[in-house]
Amino acid sequence: MRLLKALTRSLGVLPVLSAAILLSSAGSVAASNGANPLLCFDGTTDTANGQTGGAVYGGICTRTPNGAILDNSVPVGSGDYSGVYYKTSSLSGQLLGNVTQLSFNYTGVPTAGSPRISLPIDVTGDGTTDFYAFIGAFYCNDGAGLVDPIHDSTCTIFYTGGPVSGYPNWAAFVAAHPTWHVGATPFVIADDAGLWTVSNVHLGEQQAARGNKNDCKKGGWMDLERKDGSSFKNQGDCIQYMNTGK
Repeated sequence: MRLLKALTRSLGVLPVLSAAILLSSAGSVAASNGANPLLCFDGTTDTANGQTGGAVYGGICTRTPNGAILDNSVPVGSGDYSGVYYKTSSLSGQLLGNVTQLSFNYTGVPTAGSPRISLPIDVTGDGTTDFYAFIGAFYCNDGAGLVDPIHDSTCTIFYTGGPVSGYPNWAAFVAAHPTWHVGATPFVIADDAGLWTVSNVHLGEQQAARGNKNDCKKGGWMDLERKDGSSFKNQGDCIQYMNTGK
């Protein structure tokens, strides 16, 4: 019960705030890369322009070649956070039952709420996010630092206002809500104290289109994936796929 209370408290910290943050922090990074780069948001950068009403938060997100470091290890305020997202997600508008890819790898010790996937839920299909579903590493771990609710049947799914115990797995969640859709922007977030790396983040990012090898250059390979959802090792690996499909 103590863990569930901790989870509920943690998961409720940023659902509305983060939605605003995601729209504000894409900016220059996305404009400089024609692909669909993985983007950071965090308390340090997102409070710099006063968007949180003057509150002081901490947390630093730093991009790495295949993911990001989420560093909330130096507490600044009561709502420190850091996370990643893709500006454009192919999951947006999809029925939950049509989602086939939703995962990330991580290192670090998970808490009751961090790191986690925050999945926007659109109940009526009108394009408006009504609340969030949460898939946390603490309750969704294959033992090797992987959060993959679609393929891990032990992964508990929680959502705002839902059952305290959550749903035992993704299949049960989908069966209970077959008409629900994914909302605008899924993201991975950590809003507890700690330090994590996240990598191979799959939230409906852009797939690599055959023949567009220029998309692999200038770091673009880091933000693309093959049709099967696998990531590229380097620029050459990406270009080879563009040329040969392998």
